[in-house]
Amino acid sequence: MHQLVAQLKSTYGLPKNDAPRCNLTPVDMAEAQWLGCVLLFPERLADDPLSVDDFKLRQHRDLYSVFLQLQTNGHQCSDLPRLFKELQALGYGLKQAVVLVKGVMDRGGEIAHLDQYAAIIREPQEESQAVAVNPGEEEIVRVDLTGGSPFQEFTTAQLLEEEQPLKWLLPNMLAQNEPAVIVGPSKSMKTSITVDLCAAFASGGKFLGQFAVQRAYRVGYVSSTLERKSLFDLARRWSDANGAASKPLDNLFWALSIDDSTDPANLPQLRDWISKHQLEVVVIDTLRLTSTGKRTQAAQLRDLVRCCMDAGATPILCCQSCKAIKSGTLEGTGVTDHLDFARQWMLVQRRQNYLPGSGQHRLRLTLGGNAGQGGEWGVDINEGRLEDPTGRRWNVTLRDVDSLVVETVACEAQALEQRLRAKIRVTIANIEETRATKSKIRDHSGVNGAKFAAAWDRLIASGEIEVSPTYDSKTQSYPTYRLSDRSSPPEKNEAVRSGPEAHRDVGSAVRTKGNA
Repeated sequence: MHQLVAQLKSTYGLPKNDAPRCNLTPVDMAEAQWLGCVLLFPERLADDPLSVDDFKLRQHRDLYSVFLQLQTNGHQCSDLPRLFKELQALGYGLKQAVVLVKGVMDRGGEIAHLDQYAAIIREPQEESQAVAVNPGEEEIVRVDLTGGSPFQEFTTAQLLEEEQPLKWLLPNMLAQNEPAVIVGPSKSMKTSITVDLCAAFASGGKFLGQFAVQRAYRVGYVSSTLERKSLFDLARRWSDANGAASKPLDNLFWALSIDDSTDPANLPQLRDWISKHQLEVVVIDTLRLTSTGKRTQAAQLRDLVRCCMDAGATPILCCQSCKAIKSGTLEGTGVTDHLDFARQWMLVQRRQNYLPGSGQHRLRLTLGGNAGQGGEWGVDINEGRLEDPTGRRWNVTLRDVDSLVVETVACEAQALEQRLRAKIRVTIANIEETRATKSKIRDHSGVNGAKFAAAWDRLIASGEIEVSPTYDSKTQSYPTYRLSDRSSPPEKNEAVRSGPEAHRDVGSAVRTKGNA
């Protein structure tokens, strides 16, 4: 008996199988025989590799995906401890994994017929069910790996025994093999943040110049052909900022398409692309859902995530919310009905309005996940301007939560100050100059005494208002005022200035990346 079978008996035992008996289709048999041969002769895996999509049974696809993943990491698929560990990472219990492996090994596959099995597998067939065998018997049976029940049953001891250590892509931020989403309103720099994340993964560098990834990964980025120019510009600026211009991001692969990534017809091509480049992480941006039905959209996203997971890659989907995001929650984004698959998330939104042409972006990044990870940061991005001598750039400054609180209070105070001053200016512009005394301006502006006094003093100090030249102290008891020549007459609904220029220096930077 082959040493693998002996190892199964001695180390893992032969699990009892109480599944009902039935016949296998020729394709089911060929799949099991091919996988069994490769288990016994792992060197043949590289001779004539199949596509993951060639396998009709989900369990066979999972097993073959693990074979490819082990091969990528420099291990043989016959390494049973590693094989079972990877199967458990896909959701199999140890007993289920042993049943699956023992089943394909007992199919009686002959290495001389490996090419014949592969030819049968490649032929288009209807999908069938899972396969396994009754240990020690010649008759082949199908088996529902859950034991015929829709539930997987565990004792507490079994559950704790089968718990796998968490693998991190980005330590304490993003876990491996857990679907993730990056969510934010339109024009909130989601794509820029996403490219920074992908480049950090592919280079083994730091996300936003601060958070070091676990190691370099093979990363795929899927987007629209319309984004080609901006993606090229982002990748170039990231490389320049990180000193990677002379070292291309060889681990980052791009796939641009005019088609909808969630279209079921495109999933086989996506799975083949992931397998071809042996990708470990796949980021899909920008999602354009063809269906308007919430239930259909949710199903499309789940199928897309499952496609990436089946091919051995951690999926990260970039989704647009319909409105601003409340800090630390997915509620109210307009996409929560679709994101039930997400086990971890990044929320991106602007914390200050963008001043066109400034190249300065003030963002808020909130992170959370089912593993207990979480955090919130201010992200200040300086992209520069086209007319700058050095051109556009990618400089990132992170701010801690405390500095965001200080910034928020200061911005709110400044916004209030602007509104009060705007009210006073509008009042002066609309009152007859000979009657524009300080008391009448205060009464007509609707600003209370203490707030009016403070705003009034600042307007006088800045020279925005002045004593009217028609004021005659001999005939008038109180001076009258007007807007100075330096102050243009306001509209009644004068806009309050906001954005990066409104409060540039509030808060303390905790980390700066790139060249100033």
